[in-house]
Amino acid sequence: MSRPPRPGPAVVVGGRGHIGGAIAAGLRDAGWDVVVGTHDRRGAGDGFRHADLLAPETLRRAVDGAEVVVQAVTFRTYPVERPRLRHTFCDFDGAGTERLVAAAAAAGVRRYLFVSGVGAGRGSTTPYFAAIDRGEAAVAGSSMEWVCLRPAVVYGPHDRRLNWILRLAARSPVLAVPGTGRQLHQPVHEDDVAAVAVRALEPGAPQGPLEVGGPERMTLDDLLRTALRAAGMRRWLVHVPQPAARRGGALLERLPGPVLTAAGVDFVCEDFVADLSALRAAFDVRLTPFAEGLAGYLGSRSPLSP
Repeated sequence: MSRPPRPGPAVVVGGRGHIGGAIAAGLRDAGWDVVVGTHDRRGAGDGFRHADLLAPETLRRAVDGAEVVVQAVTFRTYPVERPRLRHTFCDFDGAGTERLVAAAAAAGVRRYLFVSGVGAGRGSTTPYFAAIDRGEAAVAGSSMEWVCLRPAVVYGPHDRRLNWILRLAARSPVLAVPGTGRQLHQPVHEDDVAAVAVRALEPGAPQGPLEVGGPERMTLDDLLRTALRAAGMRRWLVHVPQPAARRGGALLERLPGPVLTAAGVDFVCEDFVADLSALRAAFDVRLTPFAEGLAGYLGSRSPLSP
């Protein structure tokens, strides 16, 4: 049976990225006409529009005619900020969200979905949380229907962070872990985030903040050990005290294209767990167990390959 046509397209700004790509694919499967907003001007064309959060003049045209807008975009070196390039949480999740929200409201968009992060709304003053709180305030204060989707750590075949760690572990018998390793996480598969986003964009769906995480809470050490087992590796986890890790991150900041900064260490040492009560009340969704989700892609499409 064919699905009825939608009133207008869904524009996914950041639809070439990890989370945005999964949401774009889920929307297409649900019958939406999807347009991907990309910062790469060369990528504009059929199904793509130029949308650069750092260039406000690109945004109104990017969302023109959209029924819904999804914002799932961040800077390329996330979570390592590069202020000289304006690749910061403030420029993207804060001021960038304000720019895109204004463009979407002016274009008459029905519903706006902002992918922020679990832990938003708790008053933290760290750069990451301050920026997403600023972005969420812009979304909630608009004239549109709105959802702030707050995922915990998102993993999957297109995730750069966990897969990068596994590639690193493949080259060393030791894996350095900033902090105690007891930081709490609730890893959620990218496809589960996409499924929730699709449901949240339907007419009549609940509005407001919506946290989403996997079905299990675990320490960072347990998360890493589970991922290593799924990849067929056993490695020693060596804990680096947070102050020492910050000093190392501060030194690395001076290098071009740093892989770690002092602020990045603080980010890694945060807890990222979700309150699933609002999600359970709104939607009947199955959340994939972590080991099952890893097995689904590490067995056939290993991130360890070049």
